[in-house]
Amino acid sequence: MKPTIIRVIAPLPPKGNVAARHAGQVIYHLDAAGLDVRPSSTIGPAYSLDELRFAPKATYKKDRDRLLAGLHTVLLYPEGLDFAQISQDIWWHRWLERQRRLGLVWRLLWRARRSVVVFRPRLLKKPDHLAMVALACIAKLLRPRAVRLTRQVNPPEKVVAPILGVQPCPAPPEEAELASLKLAIKHGAKGVVRLTPVWLRAAMNRLPETDPLYSEIKTLAEVVEHFGEDHLPVLDKPAGYITATPFEDTSAPPVHGIKMSGFMMHIHQARRLFERFPLDTPESAAAYRDWFLNQAPKIYTHAMHRGAPEHISATLTPESIADALRRIIANARFFGAEAGVDPALAEWLNTALPSGLTRLELLLAVLAHAPLSSIHALQKPWQATELKTWFAALAFASYPALAGLARLEVPTTPPAILTTGDSSTDTGLGQNQRMSKTALTGLTPTRRFCLHHVNADAIPAQMLRTHTPDIFHIGFLLWELEDVPEAHALAGKVLDEVWVPSRFVQHIYQRAYNIPVTWIGKGFDLPAPTRFGLARLGLRPDQPFFLLSFDLHSSVARKNPLAAVLAFQMAFEGNADARLVIKTSEPPKNHWGDPEQQMSIITKLMARDSRIILFQEHLPFAEYLGLISAATALVSPHRSEGFGYVPAYAMALGTPVIATDYAGTQDFCTPETALTIPWRKRAVRPGEPIYPVEGAFWAEINHEALAAAMQDVLANPKAAKQRATLGKALMLNEYSQSALRGRYINRLKELALI
Repeated sequence: MKPTIIRVIAPLPPKGNVAARHAGQVIYHLDAAGLDVRPSSTIGPAYSLDELRFAPKATYKKDRDRLLAGLHTVLLYPEGLDFAQISQDIWWHRWLERQRRLGLVWRLLWRARRSVVVFRPRLLKKPDHLAMVALACIAKLLRPRAVRLTRQVNPPEKVVAPILGVQPCPAPPEEAELASLKLAIKHGAKGVVRLTPVWLRAAMNRLPETDPLYSEIKTLAEVVEHFGEDHLPVLDKPAGYITATPFEDTSAPPVHGIKMSGFMMHIHQARRLFERFPLDTPESAAAYRDWFLNQAPKIYTHAMHRGAPEHISATLTPESIADALRRIIANARFFGAEAGVDPALAEWLNTALPSGLTRLELLLAVLAHAPLSSIHALQKPWQATELKTWFAALAFASYPALAGLARLEVPTTPPAILTTGDSSTDTGLGQNQRMSKTALTGLTPTRRFCLHHVNADAIPAQMLRTHTPDIFHIGFLLWELEDVPEAHALAGKVLDEVWVPSRFVQHIYQRAYNIPVTWIGKGFDLPAPTRFGLARLGLRPDQPFFLLSFDLHSSVARKNPLAAVLAFQMAFEGNADARLVIKTSEPPKNHWGDPEQQMSIITKLMARDSRIILFQEHLPFAEYLGLISAATALVSPHRSEGFGYVPAYAMALGTPVIATDYAGTQDFCTPETALTIPWRKRAVRPGEPIYPVEGAFWAEINHEALAAAMQDVLANPKAAKQRATLGKALMLNEYSQSALRGRYINRLKELALI
């Protein structure tokens, strides 16, 4: 009867030692006979079906029970459980793992129906080998028919003959070496063939020493060895695809003697790292530079700029090349870093091997454990031309220093229309991207261009993700202060053009940037509103109510809801029938944008005035529009708006609008279409905007005028309706999706992009 499972515990190929070669041939013969062979090893990176782990305890028990399940035959090579493989630092842990290894040997010998211990007599001077063979001798005394000891000098064919019932012919060496890997892939343990340092050494050992390629590969193997197998970097393909730098970085003035670049200073502003790295001491400046070089590429997950590259030289010994390679890889995520590599070293790394692979390509493939499509490619990896494609894909996936060092030809990219941003959100930027995707549908580009729907501080990072040669970058920007922060400055230097949704934002960026700033507006076609049940709010169908709506995740200070509450109480003191509905979202904890604690004050006012209703439930968009449509008037006491979606929705639905006569809403909230309320300048206080802007101001609405406007809507409904009708016509003509598409097409034709 054929065995259920045969376990082979050994230092599996391609380790290159006697036991590994012997075990590889044994595995080959057993597998060729159709038996269920399960190679297992503690030594990595070996390709075995099962890896034996002895710590922590739960993992050890799990691996042990898996080995014993269904076990029929075990072939044990003591080298496979060698104590030298134990990496524990604490002596107690090392002692415990020794006991577990020996305990596993005893369990295997006792539980298996047949056990074969294949040992080398000269290694019995090592205590661990001696102990394992001694356990085998004891087991043989107790189970003489089940346990057999044999020396590794016996051919593998002789070792497997009692199991197979016949002695097979010698195994082809190359097939035997790959036998355990084939089984691992067959059973799905690894799923992919990967090139590792041990496979490179194994492939080298098959070359005659007289072959010139032998010394070449030997040098590369020594470089890898000096690099350190225990600390190999895993160069995975990150998000994004980079083929060229979108902009040149410039040197910034040193900070306390620490060299900085313009991009580094931009990141400091854009991520608001003022408190973490105040840059007020040499230590703080050095700490920020270290953070940028080590952490920024991981956070942004794409290539970065770092200013002046680190100079990397080598005397072309394996050790010095390995050291230089470490620093090259550490700098691989930075544009321009290849300029710091010594020319002689660069020439050596780019020298081609006989197969066409360069030394750099093969070294990186080994260090990164590059995948291969065929296990036979492991036998001569320097001939695996697929690694050229792998290296190019790696280099162009956010490792620009490698592409520059290898002098790779930048791939051409066809004309295409790209949009960036997060269209899944309900923010103005998210709505902008969805709007643009609709407007751009069906257009045929003559040149590759990208329309970015992010704030100006995020533009450089967004460009790094998408840049290819000859691409045209447009930023669809929003901002609410007439002055821009330092974090927005770099966008004006790297973009080709800015599009804006309002004349107000156009004025802001025309003052700040020296590039074209085009008013493009917005466009939306609203779905039919779904009737909103006013009874949910305790309102009668004929009861007048004013609606104030905003997203609490935005800036409460800028939306200024308290002004509407105070004006409502001023306008309708003693009027028990009037209502003010505040529709907003669930409040975030410790919200940055409510430094005045407006929501807390509103909550206290509500406790004394039941006419003020706070409604924070999420509504489907059509039902939300139904609430706006049912309102007597929409109130927007904003201190600033880049555009003003909620007033625009109300106007498109024919709902009267009362709004501050300032900022983005001025494009459509005019005296003919809405009640526009005067205001006075009010300095923006520290902590109110997301970025500090010195000397900035916004509008403080006139509370008395706002109260009078609310009263006017109720007192003069015919005039309110007339304004709303004109406003609805304006939105239909100027702010429909088709009108926006027309503006997109006209501007893109002017830019020769379509």
